Amino acid sequence: MKKRVLIGLSLTTPLAVNALNLQGSQTFTEEVNIPITHDFERSGTEVLAGINITSGSNTIFKNNVTINMSRDDIHNLESGVYIHGIRSLNGIGPQSSTVFDGDLNIGVKGENIDAIALLDKNSTVIINGKTTLTVDNPDDSDAIVVSKGNLILNGESFINGDIYAIDNGTVKINNKSIINGDIFTNFGGTVILDLAAGSKIVGEVSAFGDPDDPDYPGQDTTGIIKMNLAKGSSWEIVGDYSYITELSGQGDITFTNFTRSNNFGELVIENLKGASTFNLRTDIASQQSDKIIISKSSDTNRTVSAEGTHTINLINNGSAQTTGNEKLTLVEIDDNATNTAEFKTNHDVELGGYQYSLNKDGKDYVLTGKPITSSAMASAGFLNANYLMNYVETQTLLKRLGDMRTSGKFGDVWLRGFTGKLDSFSGGKLSKFDMSYHGFQFGADKQLSENSPFVIGAFVGQTYGNPDYRNGDGSLRSFNTGIYATYLDNSGFYIDSVVKYDRQKNHFKVKDTANNRIQGTGHSNGLGLSMELGQKFKINDFYIEPQTQFSYSHQNGNTINASNGLNVKLGNYYSLLGRASALFGYEYKSDKNSINLYAKTGIVREFDGDTYYKLNNHKESHSFKGNWWNNGVGINANFNQKHNIYLDLESSPGNKFDLLQVNGGYRYSF
Repeated sequence: MKKRVLIGLSLTTPLAVNALNLQGSQTFTEEVNIPITHDFERSGTEVLAGINITSGSNTIFKNNVTINMSRDDIHNLESGVYIHGIRSLNGIGPQSSTVFDGDLNIGVKGENIDAIALLDKNSTVIINGKTTLTVDNPDDSDAIVVSKGNLILNGESFINGDIYAIDNGTVKINNKSIINGDIFTNFGGTVILDLAAGSKIVGEVSAFGDPDDPDYPGQDTTGIIKMNLAKGSSWEIVGDYSYITELSGQGDITFTNFTRSNNFGELVIENLKGASTFNLRTDIASQQSDKIIISKSSDTNRTVSAEGTHTINLINNGSAQTTGNEKLTLVEIDDNATNTAEFKTNHDVELGGYQYSLNKDGKDYVLTGKPITSSAMASAGFLNANYLMNYVETQTLLKRLGDMRTSGKFGDVWLRGFTGKLDSFSGGKLSKFDMSYHGFQFGADKQLSENSPFVIGAFVGQTYGNPDYRNGDGSLRSFNTGIYATYLDNSGFYIDSVVKYDRQKNHFKVKDTANNRIQGTGHSNGLGLSMELGQKFKINDFYIEPQTQFSYSHQNGNTINASNGLNVKLGNYYSLLGRASALFGYEYKSDKNSINLYAKTGIVREFDGDTYYKLNNHKESHSFKGNWWNNGVGINANFNQKHNIYLDLESSPGNKFDLLQVNGGYRYSF
């Protein structure tokens, strides 16, 4: 913390002069411009102040006052002695009053030169016009130094430099003010800021003394800083520590980048009121953040309190290395404080792949993990989308082979279309996944010979999915191709086998908790082998067909780099599906036409399907293991032994997903 040494400020010599020395009662009606009006730069004497206020004086400046002083222009001045634009020295005389009704503009350059320095407890300066104070060397000079005196700014003010109050000196700044500098008080010094809309403070603010200072054992070394920020005003905290006696109003308080060693800051408030908005930064992975502390210095006996409803704004950061299990305290409230305050956030904060909410823990407020973010769910949801799309495409192709057996006609060119919807996929943190889809498959097959029980064929297809994610949606495009073979015995026994390759492209676009649009894209390749065995038993025009199926597939993993910085790696996985079903049907045949009506039911089980996804390298397990029912009804009609039209409805409710699908298509036999 900055600590001004005031010794020597009152020193002067008989030879020292001031550009304007205020004595007695007087009123200035004309503009005053120092040094232009009082040309002291060429006087060859030592000048300690542009305007010097003596005890007992009463002065009114009706018009504007301008003071420009440079230390380089002052010759033979004792080293270490401060000079000032306006000053009042430590005095023992009567009260002095200086009022500026016009604008006051002070610019000072050089070392150890302050714009305003009131060092007389009986001196009061009031500025009713606009105040502009500029210090070009804030490390060695201040805009305002008040020790024992009183300074009141009633008009708009623009202050570039530090403000310092000590020894019961008081600074009151009202109206709209732009302050680019630090504000310090100690040993009873007071700064009261009652700032209108449009005001802005950029700097560190501290009323914290040093209770361990050996020069002042047992003394209250703190000062008082009361800040009331109207709605539309702001404070940017520069520095890793600020201490304020009272904060009220509806302003915005933001922790900014610091030039000091710590990347984050603390704001200690003795008394919090109003409805402020705090913009905090967090690094929850390293357990660091900006922090609000309702407490007080140990060397003061003032009360501590918190009241009002306050908002904490947090910035989403998809690149954070989080696990979802972290906790981080953002607001600490002393156990002895009177506390009715409430802190809330406008939205949960997204850090890495996890979402965190602000919760009360005793008197404190703590960030705690919630579900994964919308972008993480959408990225990892590609696992579900790819798995289910592969299942749909395989089952659709097996239906084609079933239609071929039912018609008894081989050597076809065929086209099959399908559409459906998958609802409520459950699977830990990736639950509530929905996807509608549609697609087609085109192929041709050939019987090896007229009396051969073998049929071989090839196919190609495209499927389009429209996944619904939390706070957004996406798209899925799957290209699939492969070969198939069927063995059909005269007894009704059959074996259908399929080898399939697929390439899937996923894209999502969602909104995060701050309503920012996030998107990402991923690609994946897969190979699969499926085999279905069954036996058809005919009873007149009716039949029953027990079936069993085994499908084995491998899907490659992929990586999604979301636009918010989140990196999601999807693991590859193996799937082993088993199905046991029975199909019940009715067949009617004439010379050239036939119709087949059927219903089926069965159970499907995933025996493998264990995989994972990583959210910025934090691994989460995921599994497709589970059971579901597979039910359906359909119709297959053949005309003139060449044209075949079919339609079926399928439902698959289960503990992992619910599927509702409509299949329809046309086949031409040649």
